Amino acid sequence: MTRPQKSEYPEFYERYIGLIKGDDIIRVLREQTLTVQTVLSSVQEDKETYSYAAGKWTLKEVIGHIVDTERVVGYRVLRFARGDKRELPGIEATFYVEHGNFNNRSLYDLAHEFGFVRGANISLFKSLDEEALKKTGIADQQEMTVRAWVYMIAGHTLHHINIIKEHYLK
Repeated sequence: MTRPQKSEYPEFYERYIGLIKGDDIIRVLREQTLTVQTVLSSVQEDKETYSYAAGKWTLKEVIGHIVDTERVVGYRVLRFARGDKRELPGIEATFYVEHGNFNNRSLYDLAHEFGFVRGANISLFKSLDEEALKKTGIADQQEMTVRAWVYMIAGHTLHHINIIKEHYLK
């Protein structure tokens, strides 16, 4: 899958897509699954509900947010790759986290769920041909190609893993 051009996505998403190096996005997505599992397996139990500052999410909430976003982007990719032109609403991440009940689940369970959702998305992404990857759709009033969504989800995960390493696991 070739890397999306900057014309394929709104500037806002460069903060995620720009984090991804190379053109083998399926490899990156697979490796991230292992990275997430490795990083989370090193977390001590007393750090699972740690928040590094007032108003910031706990570690479990960050992982829940990653899983929620993975699901939403997978749905967007499916819809847009199939040619569905109906506009999709955005999601309010804070609202989803507040209603996700993530702190009452085990970190192991959240990490496991991420692996399942990511695996399902990889299967979908691998099935898409060049024609499907070039299709566009509108979500949250922003038009973007399917290919850009695939790169964005990898960048979003990397962004949050970097935050976890920097702020939660010091």
